[in-house]
Amino acid sequence: MTSRPLIVAALTSAALLVSPTVALAAPDAGTLPMPPPPAAAAKAPAATDAGTAGPTDAGTTAGAPAPAKAGVAEAPPPPPQKVPPETFDNALKAYFDGKPRDAAGPLYAWLQATPRTDDNYAWGQYFLARSLIDLGLTHAGATYLARIARERSNPNVLPRALDALKGLTDRPHDEVMIDEQVFGALDLGFLPDETGAYAHYQQGLVDLRVGNERWANTHFSKLPETSAEASRAKFALLVTRLKQVKDPPDEMVKDFLDLSQDEKLTREARNEAALAVARLRYEKKDFPGALDAYGKVKLPDLDPGRASLYLEEAWTRYKLGDLRAALGILTTLDAPTFRDEFMPDKYLLRALIFRDLCHYLPAKRAAKELTRRYADSLESVRNREDLSQDARLRRAANAHGNTQRAAKFVSLLDLEGERLGRFAGSFGDRLFGHLTRLYDLSHAEAVRVYDARLQEAVRQEADTLLRAAEQVRLMEYEVGLKLYERVKKGAQVVAAEEEELLSPAQVAFKFDNEYWNDELKSYRVRIESRCIEETP
Repeated sequence: MTSRPLIVAALTSAALLVSPTVALAAPDAGTLPMPPPPAAAAKAPAATDAGTAGPTDAGTTAGAPAPAKAGVAEAPPPPPQKVPPETFDNALKAYFDGKPRDAAGPLYAWLQATPRTDDNYAWGQYFLARSLIDLGLTHAGATYLARIARERSNPNVLPRALDALKGLTDRPHDEVMIDEQVFGALDLGFLPDETGAYAHYQQGLVDLRVGNERWANTHFSKLPETSAEASRAKFALLVTRLKQVKDPPDEMVKDFLDLSQDEKLTREARNEAALAVARLRYEKKDFPGALDAYGKVKLPDLDPGRASLYLEEAWTRYKLGDLRAALGILTTLDAPTFRDEFMPDKYLLRALIFRDLCHYLPAKRAAKELTRRYADSLESVRNREDLSQDARLRRAANAHGNTQRAAKFVSLLDLEGERLGRFAGSFGDRLFGHLTRLYDLSHAEAVRVYDARLQEAVRQEADTLLRAAEQVRLMEYEVGLKLYERVKKGAQVVAAEEEELLSPAQVAFKFDNEYWNDELKSYRVRIESRCIEETP
């Protein structure tokens, strides 16, 4: 069921690890490529480029604009609007009065008319970013916070901007702009402890991705032992080392087990560590230990659970010979909550269980169910069609890993792009036009990244489907032979196994095809073996 590539892929796609680089960083260590100013703007005063809506303000995911056609002069940027000196103070008052909508437009107009050397320029960027974030335009706000971090013009504003950026990493965000070009390229000597720890963690991850574990350890060694980043760094190191060894030592399993009980980590992170323990023990054929580790995965009350977790536990129980419990878990996976999950192995396991109990016709039906259910996807694979257009494979690819994060970021940009339309009147034409261009460029780049990740992910899902389909065809052939096998004279039916009696604290109900979340983990199937043993 679980091979080494599956283990590594499952761990690498955990939320603890930052996704691989989706765009090449600029050669100047973390800053975005800045296009040269137009010839007409080169002689303009410094105030004209303070906040002009152009490629510099358009977000960090978009590349440099296309060069102008030969012989065609670029249009000069519009002149900045004159704003009264008290505009900045009035905008701040509106923000602190809880009116970010009224503050955003004036702050942007003030930034356009103010030179970058002004003492309050960075503060204007910061409060414009905070206003946009409060209005639900988190990507636009993150863009201004990232500019503060790159420019570093005001040391008093920088820690606040970094703290705000760090808070945005818990939701879908531009990973290149924030994780790599800001935290991955910071000078770490001046940062507060908490922000510095996060920056060390991110820079260590960048080193791990390029294969330099020694440099990564240099960053990770500076993390306080009591910090959550230190525990996350241990997880990242363990996953990296797991890729490099064929037979993981017991010490590695113990380290994952310790992390599964580390309260400094989030519940999701602890669950990923427990799943790592279970998968490694399964690979070592320590099936009781694997089952114990699956039991350490803690989910919220009345949470239906993860389909992949149920399926892995069913395989573990099958290996332990507990066929009826494994069949009960497969019944759980037929619940409406999981019917759209991509689980071709579910049908293979059901066929194996029926075969082992000598229920050959149900085994044959279970095997055929896989090819019937995934007939369209299998046909797409055989015809070499664009697999990203297959709805089932696309949904499976979007369910986990880097593709899931990219899909969530595209969805966030879609949502915030629609939300931006509500502020067309209150923002003014210039700010609204600037943010519209920013979201258009960011969305185009995010879709490009998502499509690239999707192509690779659907190929992996298609490989999983093809392997399961091949095993099912072998299963059908084997079951067909068993159906027509002659029974020798004197053969007897295998003695039925004794069922475990219920304790006084337990009660059993007959299943009536009605699923309840609090019962999903307790289904058991009563089925007798029809196998025949030959007498000597």
